[in-house]
Amino acid sequence: MPLLLGRAWCWAVRVGVASGAVGLGILTRPCPAELVDRVVAEAGCVEKRRRVLSARFTVYFVLALCLFPQADYLEVLRLVKAGEPILRPWAGVNKSSLTRARQRLGWPVMRELFRAVARPLGRSTELFHGLRVLALDGMLLAVPDSARNRETFGKSGSQRSPMGYPQARVVAVTECSSHAVLDAVIGGWKDSERIVSDELEAHIGAGTLVLADRGLWGLARWHRFRDRGAHLLWRIERRAARRVQDVLPDGSYLALIQANKHAKAAGTVKAPPALVRVIEYRVDGQEDVIRLVTSLTDHEEYPAAELATLYARRWEIEIVFDEIKTHQRGRPVLRSQTPDGVRQEVYAHLIVHHATRDLLNEVAGIAQTAAERTSFTRALHVSAVRCSRRAAFPPQPEIMTAFSASPRSAGPSCHDDAHATAPAN
Repeated sequence: MPLLLGRAWCWAVRVGVASGAVGLGILTRPCPAELVDRVVAEAGCVEKRRRVLSARFTVYFVLALCLFPQADYLEVLRLVKAGEPILRPWAGVNKSSLTRARQRLGWPVMRELFRAVARPLGRSTELFHGLRVLALDGMLLAVPDSARNRETFGKSGSQRSPMGYPQARVVAVTECSSHAVLDAVIGGWKDSERIVSDELEAHIGAGTLVLADRGLWGLARWHRFRDRGAHLLWRIERRAARRVQDVLPDGSYLALIQANKHAKAAGTVKAPPALVRVIEYRVDGQEDVIRLVTSLTDHEEYPAAELATLYARRWEIEIVFDEIKTHQRGRPVLRSQTPDGVRQEVYAHLIVHHATRDLLNEVAGIAQTAAERTSFTRALHVSAVRCSRRAAFPPQPEIMTAFSASPRSAGPSCHDDAHATAPAN
């Protein structure tokens, strides 16, 4: 991935350190204490007595685990409490007490916190004919091989000879321009992406164009997204869209898609037919014909060549998954031994990823470049380094306004030590 070097990045790092946006601030800026407390209260997880490991602290501790994937619980605790002047209250805290704190918190808190934080980050100049381009797809994450994880998530292979670790399936919708994850749901390895993705409708609505692969195709889902006002650009199997209604001047054609006579799309009622525009093309060097269907039927406003080129952006979501699975997770298997812990950990990773992408989006604005040209691994490294040097956990509501001033008002100066905090990717 291309790296964003020079004065803009150094300026962002310097301003971020001064205001708390880099390091622990990468967590506290998008998740201020007031927001965390509200989400905890709405989930009914407010403690009845004062605890050292409060619900607020536990939220930030779980997020910090994602910044330090190679460190154990006590090492992460030491890092986040490095700035604490009095460490005596923490003398009795051990791995078991931290585990119990995570269990008390539960996973719905992290899910609702992620949904409160997640938002589109792309600029208006990155829209496609006024439409925000989103991608829908899924990934698999290996989880510890405990009995409860095996029962809940399942393994690949047959029932008699399962293989590898249990795997959690995460289906997400992301913004292609900024790589921001907008929503996600978690299921098991056996759960079809088509079933899990039915819940991902919060950010799919008017003004959006959703790109998806053929593995997620469903006529009922097509109608649901269209009813919400979203436009769609979807790859389909060859046998679909056979009933040609009209051939358009650009080579695309209008066709009717009907539900399979053996399929029941919603309960016992089949989805009604849909009139779609079909675009067929080949990629150089490939024999397979790529067949796309779209709700954008105006061939003059949306030429077939433009839509075929745009569909390639669906692979941006694979880059997002790589950022989370390879670079941010930092280990082949997640930490959590229980299904609730796995869900909590996954949503925490999504929050950290969104916070990092939010910071990089500002850097891209300073450098006047596309957000996907920024280095995610570099930002994650700088955040972890700064986090280990400066700590103030858990943050207090009265100190969470430090980043209110726009970084654009600062002078774009850069020192050599700023370069040192951003090693090559």
